[in-house]
Amino acid sequence: MLDSLIDAESARPLLSESPLYAEYFQGLRQRRIIVRMCTGCEIVQWPPREICGVCQNSRFVPADVPTEGETYTYSVMYRAFHPAFKDAVPYGVVVVEPAPGVRIIGRYVGPDPDSLECGQRMTAVFDDLGIDSGSIAWRRIDE
Repeated sequence: MLDSLIDAESARPLLSESPLYAEYFQGLRQRRIIVRMCTGCEIVQWPPREICGVCQNSRFVPADVPTEGETYTYSVMYRAFHPAFKDAVPYGVVVVEPAPGVRIIGRYVGPDPDSLECGQRMTAVFDDLGIDSGSIAWRRIDE
């Protein structure tokens, strides 16, 4: 089962796309962060859901959010979660808030993950780690 989720070239786990995340992954391919905005209350929803968590509306439109934000939280990994990442440890994983209520998780790409702190300004780094999708990483703006 797991073998079907591994890219043979890189031996990395593949990102899977559910219909709720389709606009998000399309945005990543275009170097944009696209989330869903409720047409009833105009609140952006992340992660995407079928019903608005504020007004219970079920209609949404795509909405761009900034590609910069503040570190909400982070973690430094000293043990690889998958063999494909064993040479990358230690590495950082950050949750960045580019818009109120929107927190996007991604790899930290920059020197010294042990220097990460909450509140640091980050900018999105887009790459093509996913097959026909894309992924997002973050680096500090001051780097």
